[in-house]
Amino acid sequence: MASNDNLIRFEVCIYKKDGVPYEEFIEWVTKAYPPQVIPLMKKHGITRWTQTVTPPHFREPFRHALKTEMGRPEWTVPDYDIVHAYYLKSMDDLKPLMEEPKWNELEEEAQRLSNTSIGQFVIGHETVHIGDIGDNKSA
Repeated sequence: MASNDNLIRFEVCIYKKDGVPYEEFIEWVTKAYPPQVIPLMKKHGITRWTQTVTPPHFREPFRHALKTEMGRPEWTVPDYDIVHAYYLKSMDDLKPLMEEPKWNELEEEAQRLSNTSIGQFVIGHETVHIGDIGDNKSA
């Protein structure tokens, strides 16, 4: 299996818009959106794309555990509803993707459901130590 050592992992942490039912948001972002956006991503060199859905019922119990069982009272669990992770060879791969008319059309649709006034980006290199990429690195 190929290594991710030289890939850039670019994450976008997204909140749903207030008043949008959680189920409607997740249905759109995980089922309707992917078939429309995947061909664009492939065209512009995105080598891998993942989504992490963060259901509300996971958050509060984990916050409680951090404070009471794990000894981390100052740590937080954000209220992101989904995190998109894009794997790129270069940050330059993003610009042509974001200039695609279909991408911008999808972004407009996403703004109807997403709270674009808040969010977070995470960027860096991923090193896999356990999993299909890193299983054979060390014993």
